[in-house]
Amino acid sequence: MIIVDKALRDRAAAGDPVRVGMVGAGFMGAGVANQIVNSVEGMDLVAISNRHPDRARNAFLEAGMERVSQVGSVSELEAAIAARRPAVTDDPALLCEAEGVEAILEVTGAVEPGARVVLDAIAHGKHVVLLNAELDGTLGPILKVHADRAGVIYSASDGDQPGVQMNLYRFVRGIGVTPLLCGNIKGLTIPIATRPRRPTSPAGGGRTRRW
Repeated sequence: MIIVDKALRDRAAAGDPVRVGMVGAGFMGAGVANQIVNSVEGMDLVAISNRHPDRARNAFLEAGMERVSQVGSVSELEAAIAARRPAVTDDPALLCEAEGVEAILEVTGAVEPGARVVLDAIAHGKHVVLLNAELDGTLGPILKVHADRAGVIYSASDGDQPGVQMNLYRFVRGIGVTPLLCGNIKGLTIPIATRPRRPTSPAGGGRTRRW
């Protein structure tokens, strides 16, 4: 991550940020928009595509970006990017085709539509980052082959669960331990659990402790 942070700082200093187009503006998408706009130097969120463009617009507005243009063609999107105006659309193909977009962030959580977006992005030479574990778990190896053939990156997001787990895996390997299992177990926790009462000892027997 230190290497990535420095690379982003270098892009910012050169006035050449990574221009990202995001597909999906749900809960995760809105959070990512806020993070990129307000916390990530060297990266610009230039456009958001969503089935309902108002949600895409709201994601920009909640991140503090008010001059948002709705576009309906590749030329309109490219003009908005050149003018440094965030853009919204209901057509993800525009993000995949526009010259001013370097990477596509897929955040829909849908498998078939997400796969279409990823393949379209790869066909137009865009790098792809997923916050779509459902798609990655279903078709990830196939999409990776397509990306490798096209010479672009296909990756999960560092901040989503698979990316976080792989960073933990790398850390554990780095301290000389062999991981045997990686998984998401937050569903097994009981945040409001109370400590059970200690059972009484059987008469005349030794003290039994069960927790």
